[in-house]
Amino acid sequence: MIKFFRKIRQKLLVENRFNKYALYAIGEIVLVVIGILIALQINNQNELRKEQGITNKYYQGFVEDLTADRSMLDTLIYIRNKQHVCAEALIKSVERKEIHLDSFYNNYYYLFPFYKFAPRPNTLEEVLNSSQLRLITDENIKTKLLELRSLYSRIKVGEEHVYEDRTVYLYNHRTLDHIEFNGLYVNAENKSFLKSKDVEQYKKDAEYFLNDRYFKNFMNLLKFNLDYQIPILVEARKECNLIIELINAKLKDDKIL
Repeated sequence: MIKFFRKIRQKLLVENRFNKYALYAIGEIVLVVIGILIALQINNQNELRKEQGITNKYYQGFVEDLTADRSMLDTLIYIRNKQHVCAEALIKSVERKEIHLDSFYNNYYYLFPFYKFAPRPNTLEEVLNSSQLRLITDENIKTKLLELRSLYSRIKVGEEHVYEDRTVYLYNHRTLDHIEFNGLYVNAENKSFLKSKDVEQYKKDAEYFLNDRYFKNFMNLLKFNLDYQIPILVEARKECNLIIELINAKLKDDKIL
């Protein structure tokens, strides 16, 4: 092809046909420019396809992470709501000075284990740490993800308050001197405290808690913290679901699903 064009140029020069040679030269330059532009266009398209592939991988990673988060939030919302009910029941027992031993301790020991929210931030943190946030071109999804990240931070702060209050209450001589930790096993195995070999000790400790202002204050504080925490968990769960739907809709539009 190069030899062919060279022969044409030489023939035009030999025949002293300068005007045609000039037109030919311009045409050749135009062809070269068009070729370069086409090559750049192909290269740009390849780069765009490559970036789109990375973006779609991130979107699919978000869906996996958020699906796991949503499941964990479902569990945690159930636990927090039950803990709230238990705290309210214990407060009523104190206020009425009435105790049904099994009910009292089933509520009491359900508050002991600390269930912590541990989200899966893998994909979002990878995107942020690698400065690839620009690849998430859907501004609505991007904004929602960052808002959810902020919401998770609020959950963490709230849990730290609950954990600290719980630790201060439990690991205090006023509590430790009036609690049987084997009651955790009785509760976990759904056994009756009334039929326990330590029933008299359980009765004695329960009477103590009925008249312990420290215990009542802790229950009220726990209930207050749960009143704050539960709506945030519900909101986070709602946002997880919404973002999953938005991403799936986008992937479907892009014909990835």
